[in-house]
Amino acid sequence: MYQVNNQIQVDSKEHMLILVERFRQAPERMKEVPGFVSFRLLQAEDGTHLVAETVFRSKEDFIRWTESEHFAQSHGGRKRSDRTQTRNSEIKGFEVLIT
Repeated sequence: MYQVNNQIQVDSKEHMLILVERFRQAPERMKEVPGFVSFRLLQAEDGTHLVAETVFRSKEDFIRWTESEHFAQSHGGRKRSDRTQTRNSEIKGFEVLIT
């Protein structure tokens, strides 16, 4: 399995609420993505950031998703999220060794 963590910086309580609402439907929407296993959204104790954890069967499944129309629709029209850092987020991938 392959897990992707997207750490998203939060500017304010309002920004936090907007992001949480945006991610609320993610688990249901992702069910149609081949290779999708699970999704969790975490909030840092200090309220400064969220971490979106998405698990796929394989890294290849994750890459196919980033190149898909589904990904583009979920990310404002952008495909291929191959950058590891944007202005407000940092994306890291992990091979899952023990569950």
